[in-house]
Amino acid sequence: MNRQIGAFTNELAKRGFVWQFITLAGFHCNGLGVHNFAKAYAERGMAAYNEMIQREERRTGVPLLKHQVRSRVRVRVRVRVRVRGEVNLSLT
Repeated sequence: MNRQIGAFTNELAKRGFVWQFITLAGFHCNGLGVHNFAKAYAERGMAAYNEMIQREERRTGVPLLKHQVRSRVRVRVRVRVRVRGEVNLSLT
């Protein structure tokens, strides 16, 4: 049964279907993650966030962690452009 489920999208592709069913998996993955996190957060507050989210992101190398660095850089560059009148081609 697991082998059949694992090959499901490849078998559909062989029959001409190109739609990927990641939305179903993503929907349930998000639901499970949010449910577990909300339950732990209600019990332990930010400690749950630190343990379940931040540490796991670092441990597994989730690229989402970089969003803070990128967004701070973009804000600083925009401020320099507005205040100093600098031109930054990377933002165009």
